[in-house]
Amino acid sequence: MLFTLDEIRDNVAFTTREAQINSIIDSYINLTLQEINDPAWAFEQIGIRGYNHLWTFLRRKNTFSTVDGTEFYQLPRDVDKISIIRQTTSPVRLRYLPDDVFYRYEPNPTEEGNPLYYRIWEEEGVSTVLAVADTITVVSSSSSDTSSFKVSIVGYNASGYLQSEELSLNGTTAVNGTLTYVADKPIRISKSAKTTGYITIKEASGATTLVVLGPEERSPRFKKIGLYPIPSSAITIYLEYYTRLRQLVNDSDTPDMDEKWIWVVRLGAIAKVLQYQGKPDYDKAQALYAAGVRSMIKADMQNPDYIPMLTKHNKGYSGVINLTDNASGSFYGEGLGIIF
Repeated sequence: MLFTLDEIRDNVAFTTREAQINSIIDSYINLTLQEINDPAWAFEQIGIRGYNHLWTFLRRKNTFSTVDGTEFYQLPRDVDKISIIRQTTSPVRLRYLPDDVFYRYEPNPTEEGNPLYYRIWEEEGVSTVLAVADTITVVSSSSSDTSSFKVSIVGYNASGYLQSEELSLNGTTAVNGTLTYVADKPIRISKSAKTTGYITIKEASGATTLVVLGPEERSPRFKKIGLYPIPSSAITIYLEYYTRLRQLVNDSDTPDMDEKWIWVVRLGAIAKVLQYQGKPDYDKAQALYAAGVRSMIKADMQNPDYIPMLTKHNKGYSGVINLTDNASGSFYGEGLGIIF
């Protein structure tokens, strides 16, 4: 059976007779997982059912509270695609509006109240942005993370020019950067490899933590959304979203999917090795891999418990089925296509 990164790698190496490129095979396995995460490439035509499929096994949920007068909110670091945003104070599902539609009808959006709409605003590389122009400090929680590990910082200076610097870690001793980054501009943080400890990035003068990178994180991303009307009070926003397929780092890591689909990951990695070797069988392996991804999508789209229509059993009763379990009977099934 194939489960772990080590087992998939060994099988691919044995199948393709490539025992000397284990690190490349690891990269091919993780590249395959990225491709499965966004499977549109497996379809020849745009718009076919399943073209932009979102995997049910990657669905998550979270909540956050609004602040009076605050329009923009940062989402959890594992958010890849938003599924549903809703609030129950004045029960409504928030609708996504692209900027061109939003500003066509709201050229000066200042209204406050309970949110009805949201816009995807930007993507940050830090969880807390710089409040003032400052240099940046990095430090690890482990003394094992020495100068062989690098942290890259990319941002803007006061003149608006993009700049970057690379700092070598020094264990639990803080390392100070020399470049000054302007406030309220994007900053991207990345590190060269998996570390032993957690890497904390701070602004130098105020010691405010901008972001913490976990041992396996290389370059985090934080999506930000804008709510409208601008919240006028503290209410709970319910967020349902899809996360990303996690990259495999350790030999014992397993893909974030049911084990019955590991063969698709194996096929994708084999196809990439055959392409690397220049073998003519690459096209066949790639076609089988794409077909495997489409099979995954079809299986994931099945909803055996979904009932779009109910058959009438009581011939003497006519009307709409009540789907609520409360005394008021306020929720009915007519919008679900339930008939008699």
